[in-house]
Amino acid sequence: MSQTDPFRQISRGIYTCLEQTTGASYDFKAGYYERLVSTHWFNRLFWDTSRNDYQEFAAKGILRTAGTVLDIGCGGLAQTSQLYRATGNDCILLDRSVEMLKIARARLSADNGRLPSNIQLLQGDAFQLPFPDHTFDTVCSFGTIHLFDNKRAFVDEALRVLKPGGRCYFYSMTSERKISRIFMSSLRLVHEFGEVYSAAQTLSLFHQRPLLVSSHLIGSTIFMEGLKTK
Repeated sequence: MSQTDPFRQISRGIYTCLEQTTGASYDFKAGYYERLVSTHWFNRLFWDTSRNDYQEFAAKGILRTAGTVLDIGCGGLAQTSQLYRATGNDCILLDRSVEMLKIARARLSADNGRLPSNIQLLQGDAFQLPFPDHTFDTVCSFGTIHLFDNKRAFVDEALRVLKPGGRCYFYSMTSERKISRIFMSSLRLVHEFGEVYSAAQTLSLFHQRPLLVSSHLIGSTIFMEGLKTK
């Protein structure tokens, strides 16, 4: 990011567009959360998925597209760091949590201690993205929609910054399996998850839009990709 950008650096390789940079809920549990979601047993037990399922889908947006990429709610890149280290696309990875971005930085710079020059780490608000309309060729959000009650507003903002002709890639946890539904409902009680949606409800967030959408379900995770038509 250049010195003319409306962002300021708050840590090595990490920028922000927010006035308040501390206090994100995931700041206090970033390390624990990232270790948990990296495990085979967690993904298989609660979602009946594997890391390979996530990585194969994410590769479509990160490796098999061209141009600029925005990842909203990137977290610590537990499933995607190797993909970002391999891509030649210009990517902005955005998250509200600085601690998550620090974990992402460590994973991205594991080889030589330096971030890839085509990757930017940005602290920001997913509901107020600091970009004009139609900025990115590709918009991704991997495992984020289910965290919010105002899911439609999240999707609206993500699609706002996607160019016509651009592609989007989302996956989200749903209530398709009983254990998933119980787990999500329990976390909602402590404000860790938003309103619990089925796969059909999640997919309906993308209906009645200038978007051609395809989807598939693995366990309790719905994978959705779309082409913005205008």
